[in-house]
This record gives sequence, C-alpha cells and structure tokens, in this order.
Amino acid sequence: MLYVPKVSEKEKEENHKQFSERRALYRTKSFDFAESRKFILQKAGILSDSILEIGTGYGDTAIALTKTGYKITAIDRDIESLKIAAANLAYENLLPNVKFYVMNAEAMDFKKESFKSAICVNLFHHIKKVDKVLSEADRVLSKKGRFILADFNKKGIEIVNKIHKDEGRIHENLGIKEDYSYSYLNKLGYRTKRYKEKYHWVLVSEK
Repeated sequence: MLYVPKVSEKEKEENHKQFSERRALYRTKSFDFAESRKFILQKAGILSDSILEIGTGYGDTAIALTKTGYKITAIDRDIESLKIAAANLAYENLLPNVKFYVMNAEAMDFKKESFKSAICVNLFHHIKKVDKVLSEADRVLSKKGRFILADFNKKGIEIVNKIHKDEGRIHENLGIKEDYSYSYLNKLGYRTKRYKEKYHWVLVSEK
C-alpha cells in the first residue's frame, strides 16, 4: 500500500526533538547512527538509480541516501515507523525524494527486477525468515543489481539492548545473521564483500 505522508510543522518539530534526543543518548555510548550510515554507504559505493530500502524504520538510512542526492523507494510493514521516518525527512527538507509503501519484506508487491539497488540496515535481527527476505530482495533486483545488507554486530546489539532495558523495555533480538546471510547470497550466485564497522557487519553483494 502506498503511503503518502502529511506532516504538519508541529509534528515535524516535535518529532525532531524526540529523534535528536534519542540519537544523542546513543552518542553517550559512543554510538553515532549517522557515522555508521556514512561507513555503510561508503562501502556500498555509487548506487544505480531505482533504489529500494527494505525496512526503513525511523529513516536514518533514507536520510543518509537522500542527502547524498538519491531518490528512493522505502518500505516498512509498520506504518507508525513510516510516519516517524517521514517527519524526520520532512525536517531535513528531503521528503519529496522518498516514496513510501506499507509492505512486508517477506512478500513484496513489486514486479520482478523492479530495482537496480537494494539496501537493508538494522532489520535482520528482527527477522525470523531471513531466507524469504533475501529471496524477495533477489527477485525485485535487476540483473547486475547491488544489494547492501547491514545489521548490528555483538557490540552494537549489546548497546541497543542496554538502552532499551534502562528504559524498561525489551529490545526484540533474534540474533546476528551475518554468516547465514552471506552463505545464502552466495547460493543465489551473488559475489559478496564483507566489511566490519564498529557496531555493524556489512555485506555488499553484486548479482
């Protein structure tokens, strides 16, 4: 389902305040989300037009991509997350560069080979059926497409879990899936390079 956000000035300012406070909290743990995204996009290299972001969350990766000049399609199954992402992008005057869809990454509505690039950051520790997401990403990627996959490593997960625990919440964590993802992409015929960031593992795969 296409999601067309309407963000008021009040919503934009209130969301930005909350978002900034949240990211500042992580920086007290020496975890800078923006710097992590810079590393990931640097390793991704120059992406072709027609970019799909899988699991946009609160928009950290969408902001990093659109600040670089890209226009993207972003999906998330949670409309509340898309609302926050839209507000974050609106604050940066980047909202026109993103088309949003409420969509499950395990069963995307896009046609085969719809995108030349796909990127997925900090989603896989929430996913049980990783093979379904990887297969769907493969299906919607065109020939010679590039797939960038990154998620928290052990150190990153520990920080995220601790912050959630301090707030009285439990962070959903189904485990680090780097090796499984790497092997699965290889079985699909991708050529994959592996990188390590302070708080993330990163796979850059060429179809």
